[in-house]
Amino acid sequence: MAAPTHELIGVATARLRTYAPLTALMGANKVFYRPSATMVAPYVVLDDAYSTRDDASCISGLSVTMNIHVWTDDSHPLANGGGALQDARAIGFEVVNALHNYPLALPTKRLVTLEHRGERVFYDPDGTTGHGIVEFSAIIES
Repeated sequence: MAAPTHELIGVATARLRTYAPLTALMGANKVFYRPSATMVAPYVVLDDAYSTRDDASCISGLSVTMNIHVWTDDSHPLANGGGALQDARAIGFEVVNALHNYPLALPTKRLVTLEHRGERVFYDPDGTTGHGIVEFSAIIES
């Protein structure tokens, strides 16, 4: 049996890889758990999550915070995008559309809720890399 967070990241990754409005913005094969060092932006990474126990009477559960990172670059803009930060906002918006309250089926656990909590977008220290963080909260029953 896989850890609940492992299952959540796996099925969320699969959902984003097949979500047409997102792939239309970035192109295919731009959603990763860990991208190669040579990956060219824009792309999305699902590797940042933490969990806390959230048990109820006779039910084992976890509360999971999953942060999805969006990477863009002023030198590789989206068509009609408006720059790295606007591109990160556009991609983040489609990440939210793909996952907020979507009934993902976990392999061995039960996803009770998956809710968008917010996002932030900023330039990385290099001044050209746009970085968006889209936060989700999930409740998973074991």
